[in-house]
Amino acid sequence: MNLLQLPFLGSKLPRAALSLVAACLVVSCATAPDVPERQAENRPPSVAADAGFDRVMLQAYRAIGDRHLYEPNFRNLSVEAYRGFVSSDPSLVLEASDSTLVVKRDGKEILVRPVPADTADARAWGTTLVELMSGSLDASPALQKTDRQALIRQAMTATTKQLDRNSRYADPDEARDNRFQRDGGGGIGITVERTDEKKILIRAVQEGSPADRAGVKVGDQILAIDSESMMDRPLSDVVAKLRGPVGAAVTMTVLRPSQGAEISVPMRRGRIVPTTVVYERRGDVALIHLTGFNTATTENLRAALDKARADIGKDLTGVIIDMRSNRGGLLDQAQSVSEVFIGDGTIFSTNGRHPDSRRTYRSSNGRPNAGQLPIVVLMNGGSASAAEIVAAALQDRGRAVVIGTTSYGKGTVQTVVRLANEGELILTWSRLQAPSGYTWNELGVLPNICTSKVGDASKVGTATVDSNHASLMRWHALRNPTQQEVADLRKICPPGDAAPEADVDLAVRLLRDRALYAHAVQSATYQAAARP
Repeated sequence: MNLLQLPFLGSKLPRAALSLVAACLVVSCATAPDVPERQAENRPPSVAADAGFDRVMLQAYRAIGDRHLYEPNFRNLSVEAYRGFVSSDPSLVLEASDSTLVVKRDGKEILVRPVPADTADARAWGTTLVELMSGSLDASPALQKTDRQALIRQAMTATTKQLDRNSRYADPDEARDNRFQRDGGGGIGITVERTDEKKILIRAVQEGSPADRAGVKVGDQILAIDSESMMDRPLSDVVAKLRGPVGAAVTMTVLRPSQGAEISVPMRRGRIVPTTVVYERRGDVALIHLTGFNTATTENLRAALDKARADIGKDLTGVIIDMRSNRGGLLDQAQSVSEVFIGDGTIFSTNGRHPDSRRTYRSSNGRPNAGQLPIVVLMNGGSASAAEIVAAALQDRGRAVVIGTTSYGKGTVQTVVRLANEGELILTWSRLQAPSGYTWNELGVLPNICTSKVGDASKVGTATVDSNHASLMRWHALRNPTQQEVADLRKICPPGDAAPEADVDLAVRLLRDRALYAHAVQSATYQAAARP
């Protein structure tokens, strides 16, 4: 099964966060959409735009009934979905009794439907909900004036809020961004930022991309695209204008500060997969920044390791995998990235209500790309989902020392349902478990060394590592922690959102001190997990 990634809990990025022109940042472990990507790409846009709310809601209800982690109560979902749907017309009210569902407008009864007998019957409740929505739309001038996609969004958002914190709805525009981020698409390969002066500046150019070949430079200011001014346009408009079919022509007009002149740069769009792996040499240590998990991540990670070996040679002491603020991505990439470092045995497992959600993922890679190179993983409170899979697996299996702060705690997998309107239902369908059997959902991954408690990296010794040993053992022994236990444990090393250089300094020191590294690895290794 092909696996995908999603937006991170609807959270907003900081004002000056970089936005890849290829796409916006997205994350979360998830399974494949119902509709194959190529088939969907060939669908005329008008078909998706005209898809009725009835088709979308019925499709969503079927998926929720079949796949959600918990058996849904469609009575509660339907009441909230209806309220969301009619939220732009306060005169409409749904009154639900044990036997009937009554819609009133300004106190006058306009529609009555019997309550389906089974709260788990997706078909019956979906049909009833659509009838209530249709009748309300016919009776409400306010709803008739509201864009259909807005009505769908209101209903779907209200529905998913009743499920769990990670299930959500992505409207067609956001869903296209999601698909681009995880699978790539037609673009030119640049990263842009809107400054305080409302300039659109190029902050990175992807190596080998159309923009790179055309001579686009970091620091160039985008003035126009295909002769259309971008001066006062939002960043999302710039992204949309630069995307398009692979091979299609696009001309970007930029102001290059070093020359003080406007330059017209014609190019043809290429297939762009956003860069998630960046290699940096730190003396005899390879520092690899892993910012997400998309279809190219494992391949690019292997290439980065090969580059490090060629660059540093036999003096290569170890590898730092920096996954701080890495919000996750493709589940299959979390598995294959782990296999780069783990030769045999369990990586993680999943468990849910649907039979297909119950799986154990193992590595059968007898010769991992990284061999037995010492590894340090950097994590913080923004590290989630696929990043936590990799960190937990490497820590449990004794292949890495994790340092930083407690991670976010997203230990669930989402399946992506491609809806009739080209939006997506992102639906939680299983829990994740580390090789030792614990689940980090809401709990997070606890580092071997909590850097917020380390003052001077040069003074870190076995006592520092040992001080966290009991907490790690308790952490990994938990199976069904209470909310209070979760809250108490997360206080041990509170999650932070910073990425201090001190973390890297400590990682380098640990890799160069083989005895201390070995001691730290053993402090959290789940010995049974080392067996295939």
